[in-house]
Parts: sequence; structure tokens; C-alpha cells
Amino acid sequence: MRIELTVNGKLRRVDAPPMKTLLEVLREDLGFTGSKEGCGEGECGACSVIMDGHLVNSCLIPVIQASGHELLTIEGLGTSDNMDILQRAFVDAGAVQCGFCTPGMVLASRALLEENPSPTRDEIKAALSGNICRCTGYEKIYDAVEAAVANGYCDTFAPRENLCSGEPPSPSSEDEKDFFTPETLAETLHVFDANFGAALLAGTTDIIPDIRNGKFSARKVIDLSRVKELGGINKAGENIRIGSLVTNGEIIRSAIVKKYLPALREASLRSGAPAVQNRATIGGNVVTASGAADLPSILLALDSSVVLESIRGPREMKLERFIRGYRDPDIRSNEILHEITIPVPREGSVQKFYKRGSRKALTLSRISLGFYAEAAGGVIWEFRAAAGSMSPTPIRLSKLEQTVRGKRLSDKLIEEAASAAADEVNPRKSPAWRKAMTANLVRRFFVEELR
Repeated sequence: MRIELTVNGKLRRVDAPPMKTLLEVLREDLGFTGSKEGCGEGECGACSVIMDGHLVNSCLIPVIQASGHELLTIEGLGTSDNMDILQRAFVDAGAVQCGFCTPGMVLASRALLEENPSPTRDEIKAALSGNICRCTGYEKIYDAVEAAVANGYCDTFAPRENLCSGEPPSPSSEDEKDFFTPETLAETLHVFDANFGAALLAGTTDIIPDIRNGKFSARKVIDLSRVKELGGINKAGENIRIGSLVTNGEIIRSAIVKKYLPALREASLRSGAPAVQNRATIGGNVVTASGAADLPSILLALDSSVVLESIRGPREMKLERFIRGYRDPDIRSNEILHEITIPVPREGSVQKFYKRGSRKALTLSRISLGFYAEAAGGVIWEFRAAAGSMSPTPIRLSKLEQTVRGKRLSDKLIEEAASAAADEVNPRKSPAWRKAMTANLVRRFFVEELR
């Protein structure tokens, strides 16, 4: 595939297989070897680069999706003879050990400071949460970031220009004619209908590891990343529309989500590190139909619906109907997920997302719970709850909802709700712990959010 990139302020062109990773193209074809491959799954951050102003894992991006974008690698900051302020701060603070993780650490820090020039220590920790150093602790790294800020590093930033022409990548061999890069929804639907079984590329945070592990292969591929109708977060009347290609990072940064859907924002914050959040899409999280997915439990509690599209027109249904079973969404062979719609929560309503895993950060959930409640005069007039990671699919807790809805809040009702929730979930593993934790989180929601 003929690929065009802006890398460190210069236009680069390369001919590479479309599913070759951006990391491999940077290292093998363009000679930018500062970014490294560690885990190959987006967990270590050694491959971090900044793409269009946001931190990403270059090991998880097929180069077909990077074509036309602007990139900053470690080589674009400074050299060993002429380091920039941040690189010098890492050296002076003793934050460099073997050096393998350092380029990713530096770029993760740079991405943070471009967005937030005065971060707190906790914000620095969160920004670097997806970058692993095996040599030593992280305190000297945090010190280095703070020192760079104190030394005026953020004042040195200049706007970066994307020099690419804007043209989509073009095939350079007969085989690559089965890779499609549509730019409109209508074009996408016609290409998909005419190419039965084609794989759809969205955030690719799952597909690339599956390719490496031999779990995924496809002769025909449709890249959705250029289809603008699949993006955007908008409030339209009494509904909030979230395009299926919207990333967790976009959800986190959205003013609409902050105002109306704070629990969805919390779920997105708890789902992966920043570099993963900037790639993983809400549509992918929903279509996967996995019980361990983070977003469906709060989306279910928010009474969300999905809108599917094919050349025959749209089809809409509630999310709880869409997820029929484990990895079994109700989506036809010629349909794609267009958007998720969420009713605007009533003023004064309360929503909350809880997640518990084996550790606090960057962990698969062992329990996820989503809640939505409307209460007035001490009575809970509307209540919805959903649970994830305890059954093959995320589920609405209908018995818990019936126990609570229309009742006056009291200590007795809280205990009845906790007992109903514990009885309703059916964990596959560690059932006693999961049931007890579910009950505790139900109690916590009522005590902290509704009293």
C-alpha cells in the first residue's frame, strides 16, 4: 500500500503491506528506531508515539490507518547531543536506566504536557500509567516531568503541521485491491454489501493482538477510520448520539459527556491506559459482546440503544436486546454499528459506574456495575442497574430494579436491594467474593449517591 505520513515535521512516503504495524514501518522502513516493541499488545508503552496530538501505541495501529496523519516520535524532540528540556530532565533526575522504556515514557509525558501544562503529581501518574519500567520505580520519572515543567518546557511548544495531501492510501499490488478505505457511510455500506465476510477495522486494539496470536485473519478488509458519519458526540433533542468510532479518549474529553453522562466518562477513564483510550472505540466495546467489556454495564443502566445500518436502511434496538450472548451481537452480515443513542438523563438524576479488578489500575474488571436513579421526596421513582464480568454477557439486574423502583429509601430497602443484587448475579469464578462485593457496591451507591 502506498502510504503518506508526516513524521517529525517532514513528509514521508513508503510502500508497505496495509496491515503491517505503524511501529514496524517506523523502525524498518523509515529508520525511526527510538520506539521499541515490548509486549506487542499495547500494555507496556515502549512503542508510544504521538499521532495528531494524542498518545497512541504504534504496535496496535495498522499502517493503513496511519496514512495521512501527523506523527511525533522521540527523534523529533532532540538528539543525544542536543536534548530538549524534557529529555535532559530525565537524564538529570536519574530517570533513565536501561533506556528501553524511556522513549515511550518521554513521549507519554510530552503528550500530557501538550494537553495539560500544569499537571499534578497524580495526573502525571495517570498519564504514564500505560508505560512500564522494569528497571526501577517511577518516582524519578515523575520528578523529571515536574522538573521539565518548572524549567519552562511547555513554553517551547510550537504548532505542528500535517504535510500530507489528504489522499487515502492506494493499492500497490493486486492483493491490496481487497483493502478498502471508504470515506462516507453510503460508500462503506455498498462496499461491505459487495464484499461478504470482509473484516471491519475500527480502533484495532483487539484485532492486532489477535492477528499476532493467529486468532484472526481476513482476505478482505474495510478500514472505517475515514468515515466521518461514524464519529462525533452530539445532543439531538432528548437523545445523545455517540458514533461507533468515537474513542474512549474522545468520550473522556467531551463536554457533552462531562455534563450529561459522567458515569460513562468514568467507565472510559477506567478502561485502559491513555494510549489505548485514544484508539479503543465505543462501537468495538459494544459489538464485542463480552461480559468483561467495561462500557456496556453503564450503557445498559443508561437505557442505551444501538442503531445498525445496511444498504436496506437503519435498524434500531435496545442494547440489552442487541447483546444476545457471549460474542454474539444481533448484527446481520451486511450491517455495521452506526451509533449508540442514550436518552438525556433527567435533571437531578444520579448515575454511577463501579469497577473492581485484581488491582486498581489497568486491569480487566472482575466486577463492573452501572446505576441510574431518579428520586424525589425520599422515593426512588426510577432505577436501572446492570452488571458485567460475572456472566457471559453484561446483564440488566431486573430483580434488583423491581425491588427498588417506587419504594421509599430506607435502611431496610438498602439491605433488600443488596441481597437482591447478590442473588441475581451468577459469577462463574469466585462467586462468594463477587456476590459479596456486588452487595457492598449496591449499598455504597444508595448511601453515597441517594442519601
